[in-house]
Amino acid sequence: MAGFETLGLPEALLRAVEGLGFREPMPIQAEAIPALLAEPPRDCVALAATGTGKTCAYGLPLLARVAGETPRPQALVLAPTRELCLQIGEELARFAKHLPEAKVAACYGGAPIGQQIRKIERGAQVIVATPGRLCDLLRREAIALGDVRVCVLDEADEMLDLGFRDELAFILAAVPEGAAMWLFSATMPPEVEAIADEHLDDPLRIAVGERNVAQANIAHHAYAVAERNRYGALRRVIDFVPEMYGLVFCRTRQDTQRLSEALMHDGVYAEALHGDLSQAQRDAVMRKFRDRAVRILVATDVAARGIDIDAISHVIHYHLPDAPAVYTHRSGRTARAGKSGVSIALVTPRDAAKLRLIERICGLRFERRAIPSADDIRQKHVFWLAEQIRATHEVSPDLRALLPAVAPLVAGLSPEEVLARLLQLRLGPLLEAYEGAQDLNPAPKPTPEERAAAFGPRARIMLHVGRLDGLREGAVVRLVCEATGLQAADIGAIAIKREFAFFDIRAEHQRRALSALRDATFDGRPLHPEAADPTEDLHPTRAKRPPKGGKRPFPGKAKKRPHGRPPRHA
Repeated sequence: MAGFETLGLPEALLRAVEGLGFREPMPIQAEAIPALLAEPPRDCVALAATGTGKTCAYGLPLLARVAGETPRPQALVLAPTRELCLQIGEELARFAKHLPEAKVAACYGGAPIGQQIRKIERGAQVIVATPGRLCDLLRREAIALGDVRVCVLDEADEMLDLGFRDELAFILAAVPEGAAMWLFSATMPPEVEAIADEHLDDPLRIAVGERNVAQANIAHHAYAVAERNRYGALRRVIDFVPEMYGLVFCRTRQDTQRLSEALMHDGVYAEALHGDLSQAQRDAVMRKFRDRAVRILVATDVAARGIDIDAISHVIHYHLPDAPAVYTHRSGRTARAGKSGVSIALVTPRDAAKLRLIERICGLRFERRAIPSADDIRQKHVFWLAEQIRATHEVSPDLRALLPAVAPLVAGLSPEEVLARLLQLRLGPLLEAYEGAQDLNPAPKPTPEERAAAFGPRARIMLHVGRLDGLREGAVVRLVCEATGLQAADIGAIAIKREFAFFDIRAEHQRRALSALRDATFDGRPLHPEAADPTEDLHPTRAKRPPKGGKRPFPGKAKKRPHGRPPRHA
């Protein structure tokens, strides 16, 4: 693939890109940069997954259009969250390292507005702002957008999700009519399409990947769990990957707090990120996470928006989102800047439909995996620690100097015994935590053959009541159990027909059931139980719907009720 030098960028920006270690442009950058550098500037809608280099794709062409002789804002970037605003501002400042005439100012809530106003007054050609703070600056007349040549809406879908529609309308009304509008988004819901139709004039459309489709370098794993075992499954998934540096998504603020506290109690360094935290608390949590003092960050969808950390290895969906587009945003927090990552979903039976919807809309396939067992986790940690020991080539001279004094303390122990005791010291708490741990995987559903074998020899009884009489399977179980004193486990397959019903029963109980049910009734109707052939299929394949215009498989009127039976309404 060709390098950045083939994209038409000015020399100063190429030097900055080279200094940052960028060698080859990512797909969205290779397509967008030449198009956005072209004259005259055009409106643009660019669609690419989160973490694929969109900031560089619009940032370099934007900086190429800045004129240093004008100290007023010439380029505007709108971002949905404070964190993303800061990250974009820092990245653009790095790109502008060799452009001393291009000053970047980040304006966001939660920080003193006076400092931001003074920075703008000293001269800032590029403004990166959150919609709320920029509206505040405009109302105070602390910023003028009359010289803006380019306006970028970054993560436009998230801005609309956060309810910034009115703020966007207010800001875009203040942008000069001739300014180029560049809209970048990970997904393209109808609301974003409406913004593009309203404010962009015949935009250039760039798409890398498909709408709402997750990145190809993310592996998607699904673990089937019972609701009562959800936390236990999460703990095992985390413990099974000793080097995990991950983000766990929960549905509510209360869930994030409880979950982070539970993980900390179990020895996993975790913190919660949610809307109840003050800005200072939020900054402290993010600082610890970036410094890896925290291994697992537990967050809500809203609180996690704008997190842009390249090294996140795993995203875990403790609760699946309701919308597939949200899954795309969540999973996009890993596998950033060309790296690979893993997205893990904990799926209860109630979540099965959501999982299928995500697979269909996002065009991906989850790999179904078993929850790691205690033995799996112990073995994984032992081998991981042994690999860490083997990979440690440099030992501190100060430590080596102590070896002669320490060696007599382990004299008489074989190397294997020293290693075993070292592993026990290091992994003792983990080994103790999983001692006697049970299998958390749901029991597989038995096959019809397995169910039949477990049920044993069976017999069949026919009842002379059916769907026309309002009979249901639950009523059959209740009738049999009340009349015979048997348990529901003694009853097998049940089939409710139009005028009859059949049920299987353990062979040794057939005579007892026939005798007890002779005097039983359903809704005032006698059951008239009879022995039936147990070898016939209770659920024959239904006749297929006839082709359009064809004859029905059973033409004519419905059969009359059997001779001698009173009509249903009698």
